[in-house]
Amino acid sequence: MALMKREMSAGIVIRGGRLLLVHNSKHGLRIEPPGGKKEPGETWERSVEREFEEELGVKVRVVRPLGVYDTHSPEGEFAVHLYISEIIEGEPKVMEPEKIPGFGWYSIEEIEAMKARGDLVPNMVEALEDIRPLME
Repeated sequence: MALMKREMSAGIVIRGGRLLLVHNSKHGLRIEPPGGKKEPGETWERSVEREFEEELGVKVRVVRPLGVYDTHSPEGEFAVHLYISEIIEGEPKVMEPEKIPGFGWYSIEEIEAMKARGDLVPNMVEALEDIRPLME
């Protein structure tokens, strides 16, 4: 029997042509959208909302799904359900400094540079062509 790929959720927020990404330092620096594993009984959308609250202390509303993208992390292979979201309350701040010591709002050029350096997580590299038109 084939091992089923585990799944996780993540959200992208774009403001003023810039994308909000967090710096995950759990296994060396990886730059990624806020997200994580879905808890039992949670919808994908609720999972995204909870992760934004936990990681950045903001409330978001999921607008629509963007797609499902593959990633590999030190924890294994995952299918990431990526959702376009918007902040409805609060401003992002560091909430889990031991895991997520920083975040930033990045232009498409800055994101391309991260991709070239290998700091951008694989699911974001794969999603870039779908995200680019949203940032213009």
